[in-house]
Amino acid sequence: MEKPFSFFLVTDTHYFDSEFKRTGEAYEKRSRTDQKCVAETPAIIDAGFAQIAQDKNTDVILIPGDLVYRGEYQSHVGFRERLYKLKEQGKKIYLITARHDYCEDGEPVEFDGDELIPVKGMPRDELRDFYKDFGFDDAISEHRESMSYVAQIADGIRLLALNCDGDCKDFKGLWDDQMQWALSEIQKAHEAGEYIFAMTHYPLLPFAPIMHLIGDAKLTDWEKRANEFADAGLDLIFTGHMHAQAITDYTTEKGNTITDVQTGCFVGCPCAYRKVTFEGSTVNIKSYTIDDFDYDKQGKTAEEYFQWRFDRMINLKMDEILPKPAKKILDGFTLKKLGRLLCFKVDKSIESRLAKEVGIELVRNIFIGNEPYVKGTPMYEAMATLLKRLHPVTHIVERKMRAKSPVLSDIDSFVLSMIGDEKQRDYDTVLKINRK
Repeated sequence: MEKPFSFFLVTDTHYFDSEFKRTGEAYEKRSRTDQKCVAETPAIIDAGFAQIAQDKNTDVILIPGDLVYRGEYQSHVGFRERLYKLKEQGKKIYLITARHDYCEDGEPVEFDGDELIPVKGMPRDELRDFYKDFGFDDAISEHRESMSYVAQIADGIRLLALNCDGDCKDFKGLWDDQMQWALSEIQKAHEAGEYIFAMTHYPLLPFAPIMHLIGDAKLTDWEKRANEFADAGLDLIFTGHMHAQAITDYTTEKGNTITDVQTGCFVGCPCAYRKVTFEGSTVNIKSYTIDDFDYDKQGKTAEEYFQWRFDRMINLKMDEILPKPAKKILDGFTLKKLGRLLCFKVDKSIESRLAKEVGIELVRNIFIGNEPYVKGTPMYEAMATLLKRLHPVTHIVERKMRAKSPVLSDIDSFVLSMIGDEKQRDYDTVLKINRK
């Protein structure tokens, strides 16, 4: 019987080096509408890596891209130093790069007062050799054109590390020759009697109905590739990019299933990472968050600080969209008032909650995962009743969108599926795999 094997999964570190200036209105303008904490990245990453280093029994760490903020060369230098420190502590790291890791259009900058000051960027074609000690030089097979590789990460287990930069513009996916190489590597692993799983930066699968409508929430060619992978016997892939905790399944017409385990941003709410353990034909997945970090958090705990940053972002985006009269009404509009307006009663436990605050929470929950408002909860019942009241309007939208966007052909299901998750497995779960 195979020995248990574990690794940590960390993604979207977006490191911004401590040498760079990050103060003033120029930085605040950028920071206010950003989920990730950029100025804080050195402190957050150091704290998170220290937590991971405490586990002396788990030596492997996977990082599927967006290592630095916006392609700054010095950020790569500072981030790589932290990887070497982990390596000195006995960790083996396998990574791929993604679109935040190089500068092709425009220069990366630091922030000083009102000014954006250009800094040296990292060319994409230098990334492979820059990070050669973290997966690339240990590869048993490599697709150099795309910066993808296969590594033997444990006895009987291989990693298929897929870069999905595509054309570095609109196409965010896998080229046909890259895919043929990947399928060939899957076949080779199976013929050798070994289990193989994948990681890529962009999600393979849209993890919520609304993600079908967001262009870069999944690979450009996601459905085609999901079918090809699953039917080739690949049943597990780890992804990042959307800064969300989510576990999503897809089953092909032939009955083969692939599971996309998407992990939240390491430096933005909920600042999560995963520990994954293979034991026989099961994969045990447990999630952790960063307990604390050395930074002025304005008297908040780490969890409160990350949530405050996320909520501020959504608040500001709502302020940009809504006209001033609507904002003024919403600022004091409770769920009780909403119920009265549409002639239904809201449960006393939630009637005093501000509608605007609930809206922000529902958006946050999509990214945090394990959305709590399932059938039987007061919030679910209030939302279901609200949708019934609005059905004369939403039914018109459904008819118009049926051909263009099937996910909007049933708006009630579309909305309710995003506020409550009956499976509750986005953080911790046990998966069955085809490990023969």
